[in-house]
Amino acid sequence: MSLHLPHLFAHEQSRQDTLLDLSVLGATGPGIEDALRAVMDQPQPRLVGFRCAADSEVIDDAIGLMEQVRRDHGVILTELVLADADRVDLREAVDEALDEACARNRFPRPSVVFTGRRAVSALTKS
Repeated sequence: MSLHLPHLFAHEQSRQDTLLDLSVLGATGPGIEDALRAVMDQPQPRLVGFRCAADSEVIDDAIGLMEQVRRDHGVILTELVLADADRVDLREAVDEALDEACARNRFPRPSVVFTGRRAVSALTKS
């Protein structure tokens, strides 16, 4: 015999996975703190990671910020989206930067997604 209980909160919406773009916010300062607080205080968005440039210093800052989120909010972020990573030789440098940053911050290695450069459109006036 199985017992099926109705969902107590039928009106509740599922949470939306959210990434914060550090290239817009910066990895330090009041902008990122305000953005983190805004996402963490809302019921629907669920912060899962960050988007940043594929640069070893920026990756180090992002992993440090992921550790700060874990300490301050009790949430382990699992995704890192690296922008402008369309060079094949960049993968080894990113891999090394991630290993070093994760070891230094004692943070579990996140899933990594590489994105290419944004398409640039030029508008010409005639």
